[in-house]
Amino acid sequence: MHFGLLNKKRFTAVFIATMIFAMIGSLLLNPVVFAAGGGGPAVPDSVPELDVEENSEDGSEFDPVLSETKPDVAEVPVNNQPNRIITTINGDTSSEMGFSWYTSDLFEDAKVWVSKTGEFDDALEFDAEAKEVASSYGERDENGNYIFAEVEEDAEGEPVINGYYTDAQAYGDEWMSGDHGHIELTDVTEYSYKAKAEDLEPNTTYHYRVGSESGEVSESGQFKTSGEKGEPFKFVHYTDTQNAFWNENVRNEAAYGADTLKQALETAEDADFTLHTGDVVEVAEVEDEWVDLYEQSRPYFMQAAMVVAPGNHDENALDDSDDPLTEKFNEHANVPVTNEAVSGGSYYSFDYNGVHFVTLNTNDNKKSEDNPDEKAIGEEQMEWIREDVEKARKNGAEWIVLNYHKPLYSKSYHSLQDEDVQKVREELTALIDELDIDLALQGHDHVISRTHSLTHVPTEENFSNAEVEDVKTQVGENGVEYMEEPDGTVYVLPNTGGTKEYDDVYSKGLEHLHEVRPDLDWMSQEDMDHYNSLFGFGGQPQETDAFEESHSNNRDSSTQNFAVYEVDGGEMIVRMYQISGDLESDDERTVELIDEFGISKDAEDKEAQESDDAA
Repeated sequence: MHFGLLNKKRFTAVFIATMIFAMIGSLLLNPVVFAAGGGGPAVPDSVPELDVEENSEDGSEFDPVLSETKPDVAEVPVNNQPNRIITTINGDTSSEMGFSWYTSDLFEDAKVWVSKTGEFDDALEFDAEAKEVASSYGERDENGNYIFAEVEEDAEGEPVINGYYTDAQAYGDEWMSGDHGHIELTDVTEYSYKAKAEDLEPNTTYHYRVGSESGEVSESGQFKTSGEKGEPFKFVHYTDTQNAFWNENVRNEAAYGADTLKQALETAEDADFTLHTGDVVEVAEVEDEWVDLYEQSRPYFMQAAMVVAPGNHDENALDDSDDPLTEKFNEHANVPVTNEAVSGGSYYSFDYNGVHFVTLNTNDNKKSEDNPDEKAIGEEQMEWIREDVEKARKNGAEWIVLNYHKPLYSKSYHSLQDEDVQKVREELTALIDELDIDLALQGHDHVISRTHSLTHVPTEENFSNAEVEDVKTQVGENGVEYMEEPDGTVYVLPNTGGTKEYDDVYSKGLEHLHEVRPDLDWMSQEDMDHYNSLFGFGGQPQETDAFEESHSNNRDSSTQNFAVYEVDGGEMIVRMYQISGDLESDDERTVELIDEFGISKDAEDKEAQESDDAA
């Protein structure tokens, strides 16, 4: 049996001829076999029903009962209730906020209403701009199950359809990991709305609704504007929710992404905003994934404003051979676009209570005059980083926090293997060191990673471009160990908010690393020891047999992580939490603090004050 995705253009060209030959051959040579589930014909008595639960438990290989006839494809339902709502930081955080949402039909009077009281009798109104977009949905039957075709190549290399089935039958590790059949997409015209609230009051909690007077209006959400420099604030960080459409009806990954954010906001209690470091979905082209994640996360997306960095999956086409969909991320998130550069996302910056945040776009790897070597970050964006941070420092920013998707330092393989990252590693780490960046928040490698304070070294001295800074530390009255006035940068990666995990490949020994990641066979034991020494905390909390022979699991983890950052003037505390519990089994989801550290920038001032007090 052969699963996988066909090139859609090629598939379309041969589809009619293929089906004619397949149907004739089936009628002449084989008895008809019908589907066991989905929207197809009922199963005749001569075909045994497939016991999904039993086969899943005994570890048998997924082998669906096929239907010769394709199940009837249900229409994509019309939805004019504002949906896929997200509130994003966009502009001056003390007085502005961005909003975006979708409807099936166009509403020219679409707007956002913003209220201080929550009663909306004092509401400010801001018009929205609508953009017609083409959204691609996976074909489903009348029951909402995805329709797949089992396809193999004939002697001439042409695709032949053996039959159809739906994910009502789906089970097993191979399926969970993405080894499914061919699926067709249906293009639907929809409308994406963008609005921006302006002239708001600082340090104020606002309520909002989106929609239109001629159509429908959403429930109320809320956000908070920033205050004065040095005022305390708090934000949560999670990453790589990355829900896959083929598991929506099997083991829903979007539910874990939503619950991760729920647990993070409950733990932080009064977070001012949420930061997501990319790979919101698995396949950007399949709109079902955006709908599933946004709607399951809707109550939590609407609790606080979001900051979102673009991930590589947020521009992915269904067929890997197709060009990336470079507009999809910005269709779904109303974030700033710097230098008019939209390339699988955009890069931008903002200030919040005196802390300067810089969101990078590591999808900036398309060959162009600006980026002839296809680096993760092109020349224009690199120069913008320098100018932006230097300007922020001149304006008095005490803290600089980078956030981006593809990691420079992590406990799994991407950080040392991704070619576009390696091409920019030395240049970017040198710039980060030169600009005195305090924190770098990352994603992409689904593993827990937190480095020591790192300073830059050139490649000729060390492949990692880093060494651990010798920093004085002190334990505060709160029990947190603070780094005092570090010159280096701490790189943080809170595993994943989804179900797909990567292993801590550098802790399993050199032989295992070379076996599961052959492209890293250049690493020696000395290299591995040095790289491991860069980290203050890390690992992979999921326990699975899959890691014995692979760097990746089967998208089946019930362990997720997030981080909470508290900033108060010259002090910052970072706490990493772990969530455990299987949603499918109604297990209680528990949250545990697993790592914490602090950074103090006013240690010298405190020492001087203590000395004065003693005198």
